[in-house]
Amino acid sequence: METSPIVQVISIVLTPTIVGDQALIHALDSLAAEDPAIRFRSDSATGRCMLAGVSELHLEIVVDRLKREFNIEAAVGRPAVFLKSVLSTEAIGECKHLRVRRGRQDYAHVKMRLVPRADGTGYLFENQILGNSIPPRFIPAIEQGIDDARNVGLSGGHPIDDVKVELIDGSYHDVDSTEAAFSTAASQAFSDGAMRAKPTVVEPVMRAVIAVPEEFLAEVMTDLDRRRAEIQLSDHRGEWRSVVACAPFGRLLGFAAELNHRTRGRATCAVHFVRYQQRDSFSDDGDRDSLVGAPRRPIVPSRESAIGLPEPDEEDDGDESWLQPRS
Repeated sequence: METSPIVQVISIVLTPTIVGDQALIHALDSLAAEDPAIRFRSDSATGRCMLAGVSELHLEIVVDRLKREFNIEAAVGRPAVFLKSVLSTEAIGECKHLRVRRGRQDYAHVKMRLVPRADGTGYLFENQILGNSIPPRFIPAIEQGIDDARNVGLSGGHPIDDVKVELIDGSYHDVDSTEAAFSTAASQAFSDGAMRAKPTVVEPVMRAVIAVPEEFLAEVMTDLDRRRAEIQLSDHRGEWRSVVACAPFGRLLGFAAELNHRTRGRATCAVHFVRYQQRDSFSDDGDRDSLVGAPRRPIVPSRESAIGLPEPDEEDDGDESWLQPRS
């Protein structure tokens, strides 16, 4: 199964007014079914959610729909860049899962090859097993386990994208093998392979197309220089200047609002995704940008909730470092 190459570049934290209220999670489930550009992770204990989308406007629309269509109001955290991990080389991941509980064993064995794909091509799963070493009835559980591990990520907590997973071998037991065992084995095998494949954290690079009156040009250029943006084009159009600048999205957060303030609402700005590149050391957002925080080791998520979130402070500063997978 191949995923859509939709690019999420920004995220926010949503905190329900009542701790543990599940209405926010159910509403986001409904919206995500309609809009494939929505990506979110939640904690069933507190109801808090981390929502990712393709632009600030996209997330504003989602929050507005939550209020209008579902009558849900939630505290909205500060926007942060949505980072992801990609693999640098091919690797093999393997796991033999054997667990004894209540007098019986759970058994599953999965072996897979992880192959990096081109930027923006997404995730692809291929079942290359010949014969009946793993019966077809367990393949959906294996896909689910891979997807769980891929979304949780590795040591930085950033989801892994642009990768092909080839299921190449495995084994089962007629009595002891279950779907849950194969899901767990697949998650651990994927994490094992990803660690061997030299993962790298990448960030979205954006192009800003700006139209600004000549009188405000110096201030705007100073702001772009402060953000270390690369100026690709600056052109005269009568009393207006057209400026095209390129920079990692983290540097451009808040630029549109600042531009509006500096030019008294006269300038315009359109921001478009260009590519992903290795994360810039200039960024200082830390793991706040991560989808699920920064676990110290690969985590196999539960199907109900992959993260545990603490209670919010009275004043939420938007810091997402609390998004930690449960041990």
